[in-house]
Amino acid sequence: MHRPLLLKLTGLVLVVTLLSMGVTTFFVMLFARNTLIDNLYMDLESDAKLIGQWLEAANWQNPQESVRQLGERTTRRISIIDLEGNIVADSYYPSQYSTNVSEYPEFQQALREGTGTARRIREGSELEELYAAVRFPKGIVRLSTTSQEITAPLSFLSQAAVILTGIMGLLAFGIAYYINRNITEPLGEMLDLTRQLQVGEFSRRVLVRSTDEIGQLSRAFNELSQTLEEVFQTVHDRENKLNAILTSMEDAVLAVDTNYKLILANRRMAEMINEDVGSLMGKDLTEAFQSYQLVEVVADTLSTGKAMDTEIRPDPSSQQVLAVTSSPLEDEAGKTIGVVIVLRDVTELRRLESMRREFVANVSHELRTPLTSIKGFVETILNGKTNDAAFVERYLTIVNGETDRMITLINDLLDLTKIESRRQKLIFEEVNLKEIFDVTITMLAAKAEEREVTIENRLGDLIVLGDPKMLRQVAINLVDNAIKYNKQGGQVWIDAVVNEGVASVSVSDTGIGIPSEHLERVFERFYRVDKGRSRQMGGTGLGLSIVKHIIERHKGRIWAESEYEQGTKITFTLKVAK
Repeated sequence: MHRPLLLKLTGLVLVVTLLSMGVTTFFVMLFARNTLIDNLYMDLESDAKLIGQWLEAANWQNPQESVRQLGERTTRRISIIDLEGNIVADSYYPSQYSTNVSEYPEFQQALREGTGTARRIREGSELEELYAAVRFPKGIVRLSTTSQEITAPLSFLSQAAVILTGIMGLLAFGIAYYINRNITEPLGEMLDLTRQLQVGEFSRRVLVRSTDEIGQLSRAFNELSQTLEEVFQTVHDRENKLNAILTSMEDAVLAVDTNYKLILANRRMAEMINEDVGSLMGKDLTEAFQSYQLVEVVADTLSTGKAMDTEIRPDPSSQQVLAVTSSPLEDEAGKTIGVVIVLRDVTELRRLESMRREFVANVSHELRTPLTSIKGFVETILNGKTNDAAFVERYLTIVNGETDRMITLINDLLDLTKIESRRQKLIFEEVNLKEIFDVTITMLAAKAEEREVTIENRLGDLIVLGDPKMLRQVAINLVDNAIKYNKQGGQVWIDAVVNEGVASVSVSDTGIGIPSEHLERVFERFYRVDKGRSRQMGGTGLGLSIVKHIIERHKGRIWAESEYEQGTKITFTLKVAK
């Protein structure tokens, strides 16, 4: 578990401790260095006084030899300087070495005050040297040494300081970690609890460890969690009930605020526009539902404050029709804060109403024409306006033909109704399509010979699953159409392609063809490309519609391909029997 606050507080204490120890150590080391240097000066002065007294006892005779002998017993440099500043004897250099040091600060200070000290870098070296000079009546004794004499003590002090700093740092870290953990652990638990609250988990509580401010905060946090759990449960229950109601509705429901932002949408609404319910929240109405008509409905509802009922199309070019009911959404004070909209897809209802009107009109038209013709001929015969038996026979023949056409029309309507309503149960079995089309060709041979149309069945033994009676009707309607709407001396052929267990069967002809703008509608009821020619051929306009519904009952597809004046190809699919 990450504990950044604990580490920050503990690290801060550790940094402050180490910084304090470092500063203290720095000044202690500085003081120790200065003390050691002062003690070294005092030691040098004491040795210089002893050497001077020894030379005084020898009356300053042969100082170079005396200095040499003393120099062999110590590592320090001993120099004897006359009162003019000339070195007359030196433990480091031979007797012939001479130089004047009258300008050096330790010499000048010794002349003035009796003793003098100085620190400087040795010439030709990076070593620092300390000098102490003591004046006597016949000259000055000067001792010098390098600062390395105090290096060992300082090194020991430095190591001791580092060790002590480390020990104090570890001790401070441990104490700070323990104290800070007691502070940060309740805070961490409250942070974890807050995250649990965000996901709706209210069962956890913070452990109260003390009665101080942290303990009081933990106790208050637990009480807040309990209150939030009760409130959340109440809201959650209400939300579940509302969601259950909205989800079970078949109508699309959405609500927008006064800025046209979506604040509510149900599953049906999301499905209608192919969106996820969660992604709709907060979207602009025009972005989620791109319909200016719906925006106008919302605007009118907001401006008038009254409910509205109307119908819209999501897009001007769309065939979909939606019934819209919008109502103002008000708060407790009665102020309008948005609009609730209910959308119902009535496209199928309007299409069925249109089909009903069109069907009634088509049936009325199809029946009125032959009935009018029959009535005219019958009235002519009844009125006795003709005594010619040949004319009467001719009129009766026409009446008989019109009657047959009405019977055919009614039979087709009954067949189509049975197929559409699924009242007629299909009996699926293995069917040989080649045999079906062979029988069909034999039945329609006389009609084909009359129009000099040749029919060729190119199918091999093709076994499919289907209802034999229904598939026979499909074959008769397709081949009959191919003969009727063919050219004199034209051709009709039946072939098939099998792919992945599905047979695509085609009935092709070299007839008059169908213009491209009519191809999508040839399977509609009563739809004729050339109404006059179709009636002349004895067609009812229902044959392809019946075929389409039979194929769909067999879980297949059917479509038409044609070039005007070149011929037509009707293709349907069926499952091949295993």
